[in-house]
Amino acid sequence: MTAKRRMMWSTVTGVLLLAAWAVPVGAQADGPSHGRGPRGGWGGGLMLGVPLHSLNLTPDQRAQAQSILSTYRSSAGPIIQQLRQTQSGLGDKLLAPGQLQAADLQSQLQQISQLRTQLLQLSAQATLEVRSLLTPDQLSAAAQTKDKLRDLRSQIRQLLAPGSQP
Repeated sequence: MTAKRRMMWSTVTGVLLLAAWAVPVGAQADGPSHGRGPRGGWGGGLMLGVPLHSLNLTPDQRAQAQSILSTYRSSAGPIIQQLRQTQSGLGDKLLAPGQLQAADLQSQLQQISQLRTQLLQLSAQATLEVRSLLTPDQLSAAAQTKDKLRDLRSQIRQLLAPGSQP
């Protein structure tokens, strides 16, 4: 394999991995919210790193949080759809016959970056709105829960690591 061809395949692989990484961004934003994590979208209530149901929200807080998340999903949906279309177009371009240079991908990569930035900004705004609903005790509980979840994920990674003892 020539160096030029190797470089092209490295670029293709890198961009495909980048595109594949982004697809889950909105995987849950289109569907119902079940408290799943941030990798599946921010609509599931893990915006603060913990499931909102674990914070013992009052009925009023719950209704307000649901309204905030609903508004977020409505705003994020079209952006997610556009992101998926752009990523699909990028994938098509990468697999099309003919020569392809990194510069040929810049427009689509820039658009993907802008769409992700828009989603991040929407998510941050919704998170701030939900956070503002919480009492200091609920924020403290959220921080403790987040630390515990982080520890559990670390333990799981250690248990599943190659060469770990049963």
